[in-house]
Amino acid sequence: MELKAYAKVNWHLAVGPRREDGYHPILSIFQTCSLHDVIDVKIGDGPFDVDVTGLEGLCEKGKSTLEKAAKVFSQATGFDRKLTIKIKKNIPSQAGLGGGSSDAASLLLYLNSLLPEPMGTDDLVRLAMKVGCDVPFFVHNTRAAMVTGLGEHVFPIKPREDLEGFVIVEKGEKTSTKEAYDALDGRPVIPPFEDTAELERVYRLPVGQWTFRNDFDLVNRMPDVEKEEGERLLLTGSGSCHILLTKRKKLTLKEGQTTIKVSF
Repeated sequence: MELKAYAKVNWHLAVGPRREDGYHPILSIFQTCSLHDVIDVKIGDGPFDVDVTGLEGLCEKGKSTLEKAAKVFSQATGFDRKLTIKIKKNIPSQAGLGGGSSDAASLLLYLNSLLPEPMGTDDLVRLAMKVGCDVPFFVHNTRAAMVTGLGEHVFPIKPREDLEGFVIVEKGEKTSTKEAYDALDGRPVIPPFEDTAELERVYRLPVGQWTFRNDFDLVNRMPDVEKEEGERLLLTGSGSCHILLTKRKKLTLKEGQTTIKVSF
């Protein structure tokens, strides 16, 4: 089975103070885009095992989100088949685009579909949270949503379908999600969360009028990009990539930059 795992962006990403358990609550608007990984899954005879290729150089063997997702699914359901997974990574890693989370969710949704009695979304979300806090959004299989809590509360909204632009990748720029969250703990002031109805109203406005914020702007470097009137340059997730929302068909690149054309 060939699966497509789509990247996401966060149009708004507010981060609250660290909780006693070490996690941070968020308030965010997620939306998927056309950029995606391609995952080929083959199922063999048991006992349960999972072998992933295509991630060499990106993560340690046995530590990928795909392997984590397969293991939590097997533990929860008794799934006892061998999984051979080959992935073509198109989504940059450590970029704030949710590639690993989307990969994991795509596998969970597929494996769940094989069960005689598939789990409901709430049960899948509980499994997803064991893999990562962005995974529940992808498990909901929606294109846009308001996301709260640690990422487990997902409220689908009508997606904008008129947006397009470029993901901007800066050579050598990588952002550790944990380190980014740790850096936010040093903020002298933590702004309160916005009203969700107001956020959705702003989402419907022309992008040049957006007033969204991303708290991770504090710990990421803004790329050198010349914007035109009505365009919007936004950080993707916790970073390190940015997205330029524009109707332009081509960008003039600076040294060390590459771009990926995306639509929504």
